[in-house]
Amino acid sequence: MGMMITILALAILLSGASMIYFRRYRFFPERLSLLIPATKRSLSSEEKQAAVAYLSAVSSSRHPFLALFNRSNVSKEPVFTLRSHKVYSLNYPITRYGLSTSSPQQWRYYLDTIEIHLPPLWEQFITAENTIELIPAGNILLVIALNGHQLADYFQETSESTRHLPLNSPASIRKEKSSNIELLQIRRETPEEHQLSRPDGTTEAFIICLALLVLFLSQLVPPGLLLWLVVPALLVITGCLWSMFRPARLSDFKEIHCMRGLPKRWGLFGESNQEQSNISLGVIDLHYPDYWMPYIQHDLGKETEIDIDTERRVIRQGRFLSLHDECREFPVQRWRKNAVLAGGALLVLIMMASWVPLGMPFKLSMAWLQGTQRIEVTSLKQLTAMRLQVGDLLDVKGNGMCSVPGSYQGNRIYGYMPFDCSAIYWNNASPLPLPQSETIDETTALLDTVQRQLHPDSIDDLKINPQLALAIQKSGMILLDDFADIVLKTHQLCGQAMDCVRLKNALVNLGNAKDWSSLVARAKSGQLNGVNVLLRPVSAGMLENLVNSAAAIFFTSETRKAIETLNSPPPGGYLLISDQGRQLVRQPQPDVSLFDLSAPEQWNELQRISAMLLHTPFTASGIITALSVDANGTTHVSLHEEPGGISLWRYLGTSLFLVALVACLLVNVVLALRGVRKDHQRQIAIQQYYDKCFNPTLGSGQEPRSLF
Repeated sequence: MGMMITILALAILLSGASMIYFRRYRFFPERLSLLIPATKRSLSSEEKQAAVAYLSAVSSSRHPFLALFNRSNVSKEPVFTLRSHKVYSLNYPITRYGLSTSSPQQWRYYLDTIEIHLPPLWEQFITAENTIELIPAGNILLVIALNGHQLADYFQETSESTRHLPLNSPASIRKEKSSNIELLQIRRETPEEHQLSRPDGTTEAFIICLALLVLFLSQLVPPGLLLWLVVPALLVITGCLWSMFRPARLSDFKEIHCMRGLPKRWGLFGESNQEQSNISLGVIDLHYPDYWMPYIQHDLGKETEIDIDTERRVIRQGRFLSLHDECREFPVQRWRKNAVLAGGALLVLIMMASWVPLGMPFKLSMAWLQGTQRIEVTSLKQLTAMRLQVGDLLDVKGNGMCSVPGSYQGNRIYGYMPFDCSAIYWNNASPLPLPQSETIDETTALLDTVQRQLHPDSIDDLKINPQLALAIQKSGMILLDDFADIVLKTHQLCGQAMDCVRLKNALVNLGNAKDWSSLVARAKSGQLNGVNVLLRPVSAGMLENLVNSAAAIFFTSETRKAIETLNSPPPGGYLLISDQGRQLVRQPQPDVSLFDLSAPEQWNELQRISAMLLHTPFTASGIITALSVDANGTTHVSLHEEPGGISLWRYLGTSLFLVALVACLLVNVVLALRGVRKDHQRQIAIQQYYDKCFNPTLGSGQEPRSLF
């Protein structure tokens, strides 16, 4: 079971780590097959050598402009990876994008919306429909074959082709017609702008919740597997917290391209989201914050300065629209990660409360933190003189009485039934007497007389002529030679009218009496003296069963009453309790539990075990976990076995984990609620500011200016 939990926990951690890795750092070229029909095959060794040689020759110092607009914060330099062994073959036109700048790296090549790396000297071989073979090369697709030209022959083939082709041989490239765009400068994000582009920590919060789940599972495994779950979970939590709160490095700030041009809205037929996706600056589709949409129309068709990041999101436009100014005056509220952490902490808390015992680890941890004293006593006087406190180490030896609980727990095994020797009464009172009962004596007397008459040891024991007794025995009949004694003992035992009804009726029939009262009167008057009753074996067996059934009722009833009497110990003293259910005495346990015996045997066993446990040596030791005094003045002392090094640290870890969960829940609930409220207020304030800027009050006489 522990191994299964460990495997489950490690699987949770691996899935969380994979979630972060594939979400942030991996590019999936398989989406090429979803957009463009393509076939796949394996890369040959010659093609691999050619690709590695080409990639080694490619300079890694180029950072072209348009390549940044496909994927943020990820390198577009082609590199050979484990995924580069797949070759995609397809037929498709190649589209070239560029800007009117003087940069030598202004061209980028695309298949639909997927960027590809085309060897620079192959542009002359592009046709209207191209036969292309590509391999994944990091976060971009590398062209290894184009219209029959192989990368293995790239350097030799291109040098020969350039000598025979005209200098300005046009290539069949789909070019994008666009207005001129002026690139003013390239700068880094400001810290305020970076707050919007950096992850909000929601993914890390999910991973932390998974790690908390692993820490919960560590509470259910054996100690040997504990560290295998705790250490990876803590490392994951540490890494996620560092990722969420680490200061931004210079390399984290993305490039912002400051441009000047004419933003236009292109009304495409059937476009479902014309307000957002059809505003372009040249060939670049611009993405605006939703709440900017009512204001961007003021700059459409006008020469405007626009700052865009690597994901084509507009950072600043015109005079007033600026994310930098918004974040500076109205700080961004990141509350989603707090909501996720609060939900995860609440879930793990519920699971902890349901499946992990929390009371004992918390008590022992508090006792360990407060400091303990060791108390060793061998007499009640010594213990009374001590001032006991929760957390003290107590070692007691003496003679006491095992307790008799009022009710028994179904999930425990009581070795000394009806006594519970995991709880010992220790006081100066005299030991309780052994269970006694006149009813039991009367029941035993009735059983003895019936047993003697139905099963005599010899013929000489019968109160009749031996020859007559021998003749009766040979006939197979059974003789009751003292029927009056059976009647009188039954009357003495079953004094109530509703007691032993079936037995009384049987005796009335055997005595040929009118009713039970008349039969008893005849027996008391001596009229039944010398009256013998002959019974067939079947009738004798039925009579014996009736007597045994009646006797069993009285044995069971008196046994219960005796147990209830034992449940009333003398007042005062101490009740030492092992909260783990550990036996505090070293007496031999019976092979058969009390209530599994027959009714007469139960009474005898109760007397035997009472003689052993009403005053017996005991040894109790452990950490005091609870102290209380009941109505009888008896001090209840709960003891827990002193934990070893591993157990103690496990208890401390459980307590710290519980405290951390509660703190995580409370802090994140407060932060989430406050973040939701402030985020709502922030949106309202920003909208009010832009309304003032773009819709100034009539007659105010003042030109609108930036609030910041």
